[in-house]
Amino acid sequence: SSAASDVYKRQMQSNEWAVSPSRSADGIPILLSDPHLTWEGLAVMYEARVHAGDMQMNGYFLIGTPILAIGHNRHVGWALTTGGPDCGDAYEMTMHSNGKPEYLYDGEWRAAETAQFTIPVKDADPVVRPAVYTHLGPVMQVSKTDASKAYVGAAPLLNSTKMLQQAWKMATSTNVREFYEAVGMGEFNEQNLMFADVHGDIGYVRTGKTPIRPPGYDWTAPVPGNTSATAWQGIHDVDDLVHIFNPPQGFMQNCNVSPANMMPNSPFQENRYLSHVFNVADWEINNPRGIRTRQMLDNDESVTREEAIAIAFDVYDIKAEGWQNELQSAVKAVGEEHMKSPEFAAAVKAILAWNRNFTSEATATSVYKFWRLKCGNELDLGPMAAGKNLAANDQKRALDLLQGTIEDMKERYGRWDVAWGDVHKVGRGGRYFPVGGAEFRSGNKKANFSETLFDVRCDADKEKPGRYVARNGSMAMILMFFHKDGIESMTCTPWGQSGHEDSPHYLDQGEKLYANREFKPTWWKQQDLMGNLKSSRTLKIK
Repeated sequence: SSAASDVYKRQMQSNEWAVSPSRSADGIPILLSDPHLTWEGLAVMYEARVHAGDMQMNGYFLIGTPILAIGHNRHVGWALTTGGPDCGDAYEMTMHSNGKPEYLYDGEWRAAETAQFTIPVKDADPVVRPAVYTHLGPVMQVSKTDASKAYVGAAPLLNSTKMLQQAWKMATSTNVREFYEAVGMGEFNEQNLMFADVHGDIGYVRTGKTPIRPPGYDWTAPVPGNTSATAWQGIHDVDDLVHIFNPPQGFMQNCNVSPANMMPNSPFQENRYLSHVFNVADWEINNPRGIRTRQMLDNDESVTREEAIAIAFDVYDIKAEGWQNELQSAVKAVGEEHMKSPEFAAAVKAILAWNRNFTSEATATSVYKFWRLKCGNELDLGPMAAGKNLAANDQKRALDLLQGTIEDMKERYGRWDVAWGDVHKVGRGGRYFPVGGAEFRSGNKKANFSETLFDVRCDADKEKPGRYVARNGSMAMILMFFHKDGIESMTCTPWGQSGHEDSPHYLDQGEKLYANREFKPTWWKQQDLMGNLKSSRTLKIK
């Protein structure tokens, strides 16, 4: 959403939360899965329904595969967000070439396996790359200072081949316990996996195929690979991992946060687990999405269907109150001259009166965002990160930057109070529509990083300066309600099901759903699906 955002390393972010029957107005579990990924490339998932005997699936599938990534079967549904145990290591090996590569292990030289890979390159000659393998894993890099040292990557999933079997068990599970056992096969990559069923249960596991490591070594750095003393001692059982069924709080969320922050009085405390099992990186301790989701669920003791939808599409900025207070303080302390300008005073009034929601029709949001980006680039926001006001000279500078933002907006858009949706769009193929939601950052992350639950990341449009077009964020949303007689679900994607520009489904969801923050029914029951067919095709096996 700004040049400053280029310096922010975007993690693969997503939202998930579950509500127990005890906190649901209808007395049923509710589950949301909302991955925030790029909308093009291998991250794209396709939406589908499968009705085939025991195989009943609905949701989003991994591109090019029959594997249901997120969604539900007839009894159980699941959601995913990035995060999980430490499932990989690096070994430092001693190697030499005796006509062919060898490596030292337990005092003996072992022959390494070798292979050649030819990689086709568009508009150029193919590139040939060698590969070298030890029994611990492939050689990833040779030391730059010592040619006899090499670093080997090791991860259990490198040799795992049962993903389809696990996917089958997940898709045919009839309750959360069976689903948990299926996940225990460990074929998924590291994920926060949340699930629920029609029997009224919810669950969570921080899953990943996690090695049992011998003690006495620093596994956060390369460990000696020339001895069996550092060899893994097996794979952790799923029961060793961070997990829970039916938390007494009646809800939980993991929007890429530490398990310690998933719910009030979380039972997940780091000192109760092995470090490589708990494994929380600095970037995933907590974030605005996790804080906001937890607040909303904690404050709602009886979540209705409408409230669940509102939480999924929430566009409230939890950083806005602090920035509004800082603006008000700066105006009071050093803003007398600035406030003599009716235009400046009107902008201040609009920002202070704004309800902190990034709706497409809001008119104070664009000037607010671009002002904050300027402040992050030019001011020390450390005091704000600590809950204090800026120094007087920085407050004066912040007001100068707001004046500069007003001038920039007038020059670019003809007015400073241009609506958010007039600047920020969703669309492709020459058709664009106003869209709410936001994610942006500059400078101090704690003070100046905003992201809404309905996460829409807009980048500057090179073809039309001044326009920002969404290409990343909420992209395969599914909200599930687990009634005793079956699962009801609804979905939303940012563009459409088809990648063909001449298809009516190229941008229909972007225009009618995503831009309006609305779901569509999935028509999961087969009779509902058949009653809403636009076309059909019969494939015959010969």
